[in-house]
Amino acid sequence: MSKNAAVVGAGISGLHACYLLEQQGYRVDLFERSDKIGGRMSSDRKSGFILDRGFHVMQTGYPIASEIIDYEAMGCKAFEPGALIIASTPTKRKIWRFSDPFRRPIKGLFGVFNLFTSPLNLLRVGIMRLNISRTKDDELFSEGSQTTIDYLRSKGFSEPFIQRFFRPLFGGIFLESELRTDSRMFKFVFKNMSRGNMVLPENGISDCPNQLFQRLESTNLKLNADAEVVSDNGLLVDGEQHSYDVIIRAFDSEQSQITRDVWTLYFAAPESPLKEKYIMLNSNINEENALISHLAVPSDIQPTYAPENQSLIAVTVVGEDARKQSLTDKKAVENSVIAELTKWFPEKISTWRTLDVQYIQSALPELPLSHYDNLDTISNTDRCGDHTYHGSVEGALISAQLAVSRVLKNDA
Repeated sequence: MSKNAAVVGAGISGLHACYLLEQQGYRVDLFERSDKIGGRMSSDRKSGFILDRGFHVMQTGYPIASEIIDYEAMGCKAFEPGALIIASTPTKRKIWRFSDPFRRPIKGLFGVFNLFTSPLNLLRVGIMRLNISRTKDDELFSEGSQTTIDYLRSKGFSEPFIQRFFRPLFGGIFLESELRTDSRMFKFVFKNMSRGNMVLPENGISDCPNQLFQRLESTNLKLNADAEVVSDNGLLVDGEQHSYDVIIRAFDSEQSQITRDVWTLYFAAPESPLKEKYIMLNSNINEENALISHLAVPSDIQPTYAPENQSLIAVTVVGEDARKQSLTDKKAVENSVIAELTKWFPEKISTWRTLDVQYIQSALPELPLSHYDNLDTISNTDRCGDHTYHGSVEGALISAQLAVSRVLKNDA
């Protein structure tokens, strides 16, 4: 006789937990309080454009995710490995291109001579990459704790290079402007960026949770469900009591947890402002009144993101950077971003129109440095999600594996 399981939360962690429970013979009820699956990995369509909920990319270098997710089936296409870096003043602008010298050796060689930074800084990047790539993922997290900025300083990078390159890139990834994220997380992400590609699915980031859901065979999904865990085996759903052999909470049940926020602004344009398929970093981000961390053109990677003969532009603003300038409403953020973009693309900006200004309040969990000390011994036996492991697709999937393993052990 099969056992019954409940999973509360239909993000990618909850969806993967359902699959793992099915593989162990459980009949699963999946409850989601919103009207769609996917959690933060959702997409909407507007005027023929695909607008992800916040700018997303997927990393093919994540080992667990690569075993679970079929990137080819989603029609994923990759950004160029590297970045464009822009510096602007009231009178001029300068754009540098940095290509990954390990995967684009010729373009990477030219980056040494483009005068953005000293060859020593670029050499240190290469040495850091080699050293991190030789370290196993679990060993990275067993190393000592320090902030990312302290780690970068310890490796000899100059302060201008940290602020003009690492700050906009990883500040935009970690959604915090001080590079206070634990260096173990930085090294993990840096390693996976180096060994894989940043890709976009053909039909938006929601393709990922949709693919996970389509693999489920016996899970019963209920959307718009008010589900409350009342005991180890009891669930109150829309006021009705239900009993299960195991229950997994695939959501943040501790409403007091601090999270990181982000603004994502989408613009429609008649053409892409970028000539190559890179993300553009703002080297001025540490200066007064600077706001944009990075800019990307998803339709350059996936033409499906925009109607024919149009381009979709995504701009990322870290929430705490907006608050430093007392920008707290959509119109104020939009006006400030357009003013900054006018310095970048003065000849193009008049042809752009705003499609959406998104504010995502809980975009990533704010995890203390001590959180990473014992990732695989988390005591919350019935919980999963990136807030229980680390803020990434990989972390969300691993957390589901750990939670299912623990509840099955308790149910044996």
